[in-house]
Amino acid sequence: MSFDPTTLTIIARGLQSAAEEMATNLIRSAFSAVVREARDCSTALLDAKGRVVAQAEMIPLQTAALSGAFSAAERVLDLSAIRPGQFIILNDPYHGGQHLNDIIIFSPVFHEGCLLAYAGSTAHHLDIGGGSAGVNTTARELLQEGIVIPPLLLDYERDWHGGNYERFFFANIRTPEIGRGDMDAQFAANFLGSQRIVSLAERYGTEELLAAMEEVINYSERRMRSAIAALPDGRWEGSALIDGDGVTVDGPPVEIRVAVEIRGEEITIDFAGSAPQVGSMFNSPWASSVAAAVTAVRSILADTDIPANDGCNRPLNIILPLGSILNPHPGAPVRARATASCRALDAVHDALGKAMSMRIPAQGNNATTGFFLTHAPKGGGKVQIHLDVLGGGWGAAKGYDAINATDHVLSSCRLTPTESIEQIYAHIRMEAFGLCLGSGGEGENTGGMGVFRRYRITADDVTLSLYSDRFRLSPLGREGGRDAQRSSLVVERGAETITLGANSTLALEKGDMVEIRVAGGGGWGDPKVRDRDLVARDLEDGIISVQQARSIYGLEIPQEELTQ
Repeated sequence: MSFDPTTLTIIARGLQSAAEEMATNLIRSAFSAVVREARDCSTALLDAKGRVVAQAEMIPLQTAALSGAFSAAERVLDLSAIRPGQFIILNDPYHGGQHLNDIIIFSPVFHEGCLLAYAGSTAHHLDIGGGSAGVNTTARELLQEGIVIPPLLLDYERDWHGGNYERFFFANIRTPEIGRGDMDAQFAANFLGSQRIVSLAERYGTEELLAAMEEVINYSERRMRSAIAALPDGRWEGSALIDGDGVTVDGPPVEIRVAVEIRGEEITIDFAGSAPQVGSMFNSPWASSVAAAVTAVRSILADTDIPANDGCNRPLNIILPLGSILNPHPGAPVRARATASCRALDAVHDALGKAMSMRIPAQGNNATTGFFLTHAPKGGGKVQIHLDVLGGGWGAAKGYDAINATDHVLSSCRLTPTESIEQIYAHIRMEAFGLCLGSGGEGENTGGMGVFRRYRITADDVTLSLYSDRFRLSPLGREGGRDAQRSSLVVERGAETITLGANSTLALEKGDMVEIRVAGGGGWGDPKVRDRDLVARDLEDGIISVQQARSIYGLEIPQEELTQ
């Protein structure tokens, strides 16, 4: 079927608008701060074959491989007779999921008896059971991280609203009210997406809508291929390092290696040679690793407005060796999977930087810093789990300074406002919050600064848990730019200072002060050639010291100004 460009554009924009509206509805309906404030969620519309046709601009790690989750469900479920009112639910990382806290729901969309599409949503759930509230930093197998939901086909009226599945699931969750509220928000988002799809079918016709969905995917594929064809042909290797395996204290770094080959309008990304899977939660399952590779390529293309859908994935051949940290054997823990995913992105950029150095940024913090303060009264009572997803500095690139205190490109979660934290959690008082001045790497263009938060613990029976990275290895600068400052975590207890690492759990005491500092991003280019006015501005703003301005940037400062 042929379309006039105007009609096709209207339908395509309608699909995209519907996906964005789903996300807004999910965020505003959610109960948990991690969804409502940090926005750790995603929404998308898929065609009847389970291919993503439109997705909200939310979390690339959750959406770039979402069709893989649907495909995994399709392999184990009979969807031939799926009907209105049913839904698919899963969180199993070894059936297309991410980590267990990310619950995925697909709702079928029907119009006049025809299956048009699926509305899909993902949300990070605050608690999913498992060995510890919030996060089990000592997990050595997936089952210790929480309840595993294989792909299930359920009925909304029968299995939800007090049904057997709902009762069973929330009997195993420490925060059932919040979890139920977030799940209902996902259903509401999917319902809204379904309404919008039906409205498009009523306006333009079912046949026209289905054909338009196909064309939207093909259109993105054509633009993706065209953007890749503009890159130089060749094969390059790259690597990136994680601080450690999450098990051995002060053990060696874990390396992710990749070979990137561009031939015409296609790219092969082969992660052979990467470290084997680790015994801790820092493994990245297949879906997360695929999303990282796709995002790594898309982020350096000259065409930055390609509509995000399954067409973008077609020109990419991504090879993830089974048993590696980027595709572990089923059963391995994966809660902190974003760390390895981010290093996969860094490794791809390292390889491509050898062919197009002017286009590749320095390394950013590029780590999910999951920071938990959990109050679980020993005498019984309501469990409260505070989760902060903290952003660091991004890496600088040619022509621009990097942004500060922002979650990495695979995630894009927001910082939870101090007011929201203190309103919800009585066991926390925020005593300081700001930028880590000078944490970005110096360069012709400067790396972004990380963020710090300082908490006072106001109750007993509080546990601190953390997973992160960049505590031992700095984000690297590029093209002569300097490396960024690392992350750190300390607890002050009276006169004692307790220093913790990137994978830590500690029982806190009332009155403890906890300070988390997140790494900056690497600088790009020789600092000595940075614009003098910009160096002077940074000095005046307190971002750099007089010593940095003189010794690193070579700024000449008259003696009379130093004595003022």
